[in-house]
Amino acid sequence: MSFTVALQSASTRRVANYLAAVAACGMAAAVAFPLRDRLDLPDIVMLFLLAVFLVATFLGRGPAVAASFLSVALFDYYFDTPHHVLFLGDAEHVLTVVIMLAVGLVTAHLVSRSAAKADAARARERETRQLYEAARDMAGAHDVTQVGEAARRYLGNHGLGGKLLVASGDDRLVDSLGGPGMPGLSGSGCAEAAYRGNAAVVPDPRDQAGAALACFPLRAPTRVRGVLAVSPLEGRGRLGEEQHEALKALASLAALALERLHYADAATKAELMVADERLRTSVLSSLSHDLRTPLTTLVGLADSLAERRQTLPADAADVAAAIRDQARAMHKLLCDLLDMARLKSASTPLRREWQPFEDVVGSSLRLAESAAPDRRVTTDLAPGLPLIFFDAVLIERVLCNLLDNAFKYARPGARISLAARQSSADLEVSVCNDGSGFPEGRIASMFDLFVRGANESSIPGAGLGLAICKAIVEAHGGSIGAENRGGGACVRFTLPCLTPPPVAIEEEP
Repeated sequence: MSFTVALQSASTRRVANYLAAVAACGMAAAVAFPLRDRLDLPDIVMLFLLAVFLVATFLGRGPAVAASFLSVALFDYYFDTPHHVLFLGDAEHVLTVVIMLAVGLVTAHLVSRSAAKADAARARERETRQLYEAARDMAGAHDVTQVGEAARRYLGNHGLGGKLLVASGDDRLVDSLGGPGMPGLSGSGCAEAAYRGNAAVVPDPRDQAGAALACFPLRAPTRVRGVLAVSPLEGRGRLGEEQHEALKALASLAALALERLHYADAATKAELMVADERLRTSVLSSLSHDLRTPLTTLVGLADSLAERRQTLPADAADVAAAIRDQARAMHKLLCDLLDMARLKSASTPLRREWQPFEDVVGSSLRLAESAAPDRRVTTDLAPGLPLIFFDAVLIERVLCNLLDNAFKYARPGARISLAARQSSADLEVSVCNDGSGFPEGRIASMFDLFVRGANESSIPGAGLGLAICKAIVEAHGGSIGAENRGGGACVRFTLPCLTPPPVAIEEEP
């Protein structure tokens, strides 16, 4: 209905323009007729040409051509001799009429072409201004919705509707802001084709399933951020070449805005994570320092009380032993927290020396087996391991933590192994057991703070052991990872095999 009304309005405008051209020629004749005996014919011709010029300037080419023919007819009929005779006379008479018609047509063509160029220049200026406003709004957008609103305003100024479809994290197109006139977009496949193919798609207008005129990919420097789907608000049709290029520019502006929002969001999240980690490390360090002194006193008193169990009643001796065990567990937890805080803040320098890795393996096994005398560890150390540049105390802590975890989560009587071998430029160490293994889908998070493989209350621990191991290994320039194997789990870490300094040999006197 609205489209038909618009066509009727345009037709009425054209008829009005032609009637105005006729009126202009009539006015020129009305002005010149009383003066035809006083004015020369060239002056009257110029008056009619002025009317043609004005019609061409304000009404366009078609009315100007009609005004040229009508001016020639009026001049010939009323002003050229013999009067009241149309296009009859000698050769000079015919030549005058032909020249006047030619000048009128040329004038109409040149003036209308100049007017068309001026209109095109104004249209380009208006298009540039609207694109600039869209770019300004998108540059100041704080979220995807505001980017979509800026795109919708631009499309609305051009009699178009549209949707800004943004790519989600799982590589799907999500409607961020809907506009009118897009009922069949999902059925046309236009948006998916533009997104997957990274190219503008113009559906066949005969395809009644699709309401989109065109779909433009939002190409950003790193990836395609989504699709701008465009449709007419009124009726169906095609985009002109200039409209097509303008909408491609709009899609580029939207893509850059979405790229900026993505990285701004990522930067904000990174800052929050850093601040959160800094705060957590500070709290852990403060709590560890404040609680360590009274807890050390408590452990000492509990040990003294437990050593006097022969002089205590049986029930009191059991209570004293329980107090001692719990105090020691809490003391170990606080030591782990303090060590974690120090490693995170890098305030503790590594005391690295060149030494055999077999030595730290032996001391670690003695400590681990003394804590769990019913467990036995099978070792497999490759012969000829090179000297390693490491902090023996910290690497011993890594091995003790890994063996302690292997003891906790292994089945009774299960095999526990520790192996070391040289792999290219690294020393690779693995600790494996026969047990339930790590929970599927959570292996990558097992090295985070306070993350445990299982939340059983019967297995003591706070989820700090593997996090400490990771911090120590990475401080040495190595890497650590975990995996499940058939019937158990393995944790592997590497230490770089550097070139040891030359050994100076003293000569005998």
